[in-house]
Amino acid sequence: MLFGVARFELRYQLRNPVFWVSMIMFFLLGFGVTASENVSIGTPGTVHENAPFAIASMIALASLFYLFVITSFVANAIVRDDSSGFGPIVKATAVGKRNYVMGRFLGGLGIAILGYLAIPLGMFIGSSMPWVDPETVGPQNPAFYMWPYLILAVPNIILASSLLFGMATITRSMLWSYIGVVIFVMGYLVATTILGSKVEYQQLMAQYEPLGFGALAEATRYWTAADMNSRLLPLDDNVLFNRGLIIAIAAVLLALTYWRFSMEERAPSKRRLKKLARQQASETEAPPSQLAGMHATQRFDGATTRAQFMVRLKTEIMQVLRSPGLTVLLLLAVINTAAGLWLTQTTYGTPSHPLTAQIISNIIDGFAIFLLIIAVFYGGELVWRERDVKISEIIDSTPTANWAITIPKVLAIFCILLLLNMAAMATGLIFQTIKGASEYGITSYVGWFILPVTVEMLMIAVLAVFFQALSPNKYVGWGLFFAYFIAGIFLNNMGYSNALYRYSVNPAEPLSDMNGAGGFSYGAWVLRSYWLAFGVILLVIAHLVWPRGTDTRWRSRLKRVRPGLRGAPLALIGAAVVAMIGTGGYAYYNFKILNRYETSDEAEKFQADYERTYLKYENLPRPVVKSVKLDAQIFPKERRMDVTGNYVLRNETAAPISEVHVRQGGRDVEYRKLALSGAKLVKDDKTFGYRIFRFDAPLQPGGEAKLDFNSRIHHKGFRNGQPETQVNLNGTFVNNFAFAPIIGMNRNGTLQDRTVRRRQGLPAELRTAKLEDLSATRENYVRTDWVMSDITVTTDADQTPIAPGRQLSDETKNGRRTAHFVTSAPIHNFLSIQSARYKLTERTHDGVKLSIYHDPRHEWNVPAMLNALEAGLDYFQSNFGPHQFDHARIIEFPGYQSFAQAFAGTMPYSESIGFAADVTDKDSIDYVTYITAHELAHQYWAHQVVGADMQGQTVTSETLAQYSALMVMKKLYGEDKIRRFLKYELDNYLGGRKGDAVGEQPLYRVENQGYVHYRKGSLVMYLLQERLGEAAVNRALARFIQTWKFKGAPFHRSVDLIAELRKEATTPEQQALITDLFEKITIYDLKAKEAKTVKAANGLWQTSIRVEAAKYYADAKGNEKAAPLGESIEVGLFGGRPGIGAFGKKDVVMIERKPVKNGVQTIIVTSKTKPKFAGVDPYNFYIDKNSDDNVVGVTG
Repeated sequence: MLFGVARFELRYQLRNPVFWVSMIMFFLLGFGVTASENVSIGTPGTVHENAPFAIASMIALASLFYLFVITSFVANAIVRDDSSGFGPIVKATAVGKRNYVMGRFLGGLGIAILGYLAIPLGMFIGSSMPWVDPETVGPQNPAFYMWPYLILAVPNIILASSLLFGMATITRSMLWSYIGVVIFVMGYLVATTILGSKVEYQQLMAQYEPLGFGALAEATRYWTAADMNSRLLPLDDNVLFNRGLIIAIAAVLLALTYWRFSMEERAPSKRRLKKLARQQASETEAPPSQLAGMHATQRFDGATTRAQFMVRLKTEIMQVLRSPGLTVLLLLAVINTAAGLWLTQTTYGTPSHPLTAQIISNIIDGFAIFLLIIAVFYGGELVWRERDVKISEIIDSTPTANWAITIPKVLAIFCILLLLNMAAMATGLIFQTIKGASEYGITSYVGWFILPVTVEMLMIAVLAVFFQALSPNKYVGWGLFFAYFIAGIFLNNMGYSNALYRYSVNPAEPLSDMNGAGGFSYGAWVLRSYWLAFGVILLVIAHLVWPRGTDTRWRSRLKRVRPGLRGAPLALIGAAVVAMIGTGGYAYYNFKILNRYETSDEAEKFQADYERTYLKYENLPRPVVKSVKLDAQIFPKERRMDVTGNYVLRNETAAPISEVHVRQGGRDVEYRKLALSGAKLVKDDKTFGYRIFRFDAPLQPGGEAKLDFNSRIHHKGFRNGQPETQVNLNGTFVNNFAFAPIIGMNRNGTLQDRTVRRRQGLPAELRTAKLEDLSATRENYVRTDWVMSDITVTTDADQTPIAPGRQLSDETKNGRRTAHFVTSAPIHNFLSIQSARYKLTERTHDGVKLSIYHDPRHEWNVPAMLNALEAGLDYFQSNFGPHQFDHARIIEFPGYQSFAQAFAGTMPYSESIGFAADVTDKDSIDYVTYITAHELAHQYWAHQVVGADMQGQTVTSETLAQYSALMVMKKLYGEDKIRRFLKYELDNYLGGRKGDAVGEQPLYRVENQGYVHYRKGSLVMYLLQERLGEAAVNRALARFIQTWKFKGAPFHRSVDLIAELRKEATTPEQQALITDLFEKITIYDLKAKEAKTVKAANGLWQTSIRVEAAKYYADAKGNEKAAPLGESIEVGLFGGRPGIGAFGKKDVVMIERKPVKNGVQTIIVTSKTKPKFAGVDPYNFYIDKNSDDNVVGVTG
């Protein structure tokens, strides 16, 4: 009989439309992920669409959303009998408790497991479609789909089914089952957000995270692209423990459910009995005289309808406010917000100071999906509540207008969302108080968060109610909304991003503490008005088709539409249409007329056509720019900048030049004048901003010409999508590539993605010139010339203008402030202009004026920046040579981007990283000092020497800047503190390897691959100075600078740096190390398996460390080949775990280099004190496959 009940449940669910609708939706979800080139789940670019890693990630991810579907299968299996009234009848039969409970559970579980097959099935069929790029698909293997389905999906479904079945059985309420789902999902997101960002919790997550993501992440953490494309999820200790634990928890939950279930009818609870008693008493106490003689009159006028509306509104709102689920949701909202704020981090896991704009942005980003789920959930519950409790026919028979029923439900949802937003705001304010904020910006919370987000969620509530009004039950309504949600993601990824046809989508409103709302909210409110008008139309339609009575068929409801349109409904639709036409037309004018709008496909085609038309001129000889003169007029209130300038061009080639190709870097700049002396404009391509001038007489070698220009950048109105943020109300930051002409063609602005290039009919790769191609040394990789500059900047009187060069004057008159800057040493023709309301903090050190231009409220890290500039100058000048300027400036800019950048003598620095970082914790990484030192180091590495535009181009800029900053940190904090930073770099390097479509190159052949020249470069240079000696490395670098300082073509290659380093390598081992570090992709696998210590007779502690070691050489795709290992590597004993907490020199018991070879060996070391930890390569000097297994606890 058990299996008979299960079969009955299976047959019932197979006839249930919810099953087929959900299966279709999840099939389309899986299909879309693999069949659409514009949709991905965040897997690296080199990973195949049907790779086992991609399939496992998708199966694990989708199981979180599948929870809502499982509820309708499993929870409904037990609640359905009670809600239909058949419960007592079924329980009175001989079916028995075991057969009834377990049969229903197995039937619901079976249908849930069957339905989830739609995901792998959709992915399989999607990846087999003929239009899918063959290069993005690997060989089809059924095991790739079924293994993660069995290992990840099935246990997840069993756990979710047990949990939801138990909740439904105990509460006998589908409402509480869905509330349970929301609580689980939000709790899961909060917990994984809190723990997932902490390195120390990775192992905990791998074992106890319920959906298997943690185990999947830990098992594949250091996989290469080749691994991801071929390896199945291994059944390692973490995976086995996690999956076993999930099955065990599911069994416990199911056992508890079985224990609590009773085949007898449940007696009313004490609380229910007391409530019934009170109701009975109030009815008994009511004197009959109150009703005697009363005469009822019937009124069906407007006043009656308004009264009904108010009663309904009060009822709906009170029902929501009294709902126990609301308290839980409010609590979750607070927890979710608090978790997001406490974990707000900048670089290297460092916390942030409480910038109001950053806090509000984090709340909005973290709250969006939470509010969406709640709006959709309550949309279904409120619309169908009367039908669920069997009073719908009574209400439907009353003379109440549909709108008096519909609108109160929308407003009740609005009330919930407003309460949740207020709770989030209160949490943000409390967080600021705890963090010691000097000001709160309550008006900013209201204007930037409460009003816009609540209005947007109101529109979502309207849509949710609309879908429910169209649906035969709430499950279909939820399914329609889910389909809408997924369709929106797909449409956006496919390039359909116009806010005029994407419901409730507005132009972006980036926030900045410096620049506030920046004037960007105006366009968003225009679109909100547009969609609110559309929302009115949806409400009128919902009003007209609202299901009433027993006949809810669509045919019957459609018959009511025409007569129902008469009067107010038609007028409302007409007014809404007029409003949409007005606001939509105005938005179109801003999107298409005042600004440039194009879909992603159009932008892609533009880049492809640009390359096809002009890349052929890439190697055309060109004159170099020798001097630059600029006069920039900034008008912050208009968001406009006008520039008048000129270049002096010189022919430094050996042959005459007849043509000069001039292009514009920014597509939105307007050139009002562009004239080259002695030449005529023979081609003016306004589409691509490309101009060709032909000299009347060829420009001879050594000859000069003058290029005059006048340009304008003007940010007008508002754009669709992200706004332009170069010229701002407060915080203008523009580089000259945006407003000044560029001489000659190069590859900037060309397509890079291999799939996209093939789709556009271009060669699959546009690779950097080979290291052996000496013709590429005629240009440096920045594609700029060494110039002398003369720049005048004028802005509003309350702002400070800044540009590269020594400041010669600074005066204010007629409400405008003008500053004049002239360089005293050659600089790249790559410079920036900035203007904002700055506070200036200065210090002079060793004849160099150190200046920090910052927002007056952002003073936290200014002293640290000045100290870092001092420490950097001391180190760099004593080891590399003199600083070329008498100034070094750090300039804050709005946090629309999070980076710092080095121009000549000036270093723009985002408010959202260095200025906001909270480095007061002594145990955190002081990356403010690190980045400041890195950018100052660029005054040498890039602004004194710059590499050729070829492989290895960034080694002598980014890698050497990383090394220089590391040495400053080492001097300030000691080498024992460096381990945490090196581990961060190592983990990011290993993570970056898996996503490189080009394929990893050895460091000396790096092709502008950030994970190589930054992350690997740090590790390489740090180990090199450990083995050759810091002084030896610095001698090589000093010689290198003296040889190549300010040199033009031919520019140096990475092999020139390696040649200098080899001069300092005095042993064959050191020469081999340089080869391994720079010329090969070398990977180590160093493990400390166990460590035991005993106290010897002489009083010393003798510690035996069992070490397992291997060395590999890898190719571009990560395929590894074993290599012989015989090197001396650090082995250490410690009182604390290196890199964790306050670890420092005091925790080092001993550390020394020991010979390490391939395989397993035991290394014995002695110490005066008993160690707690032991390890091999404990500071992560080497590029190790897994940096977490180098250190183990000591036993004994």
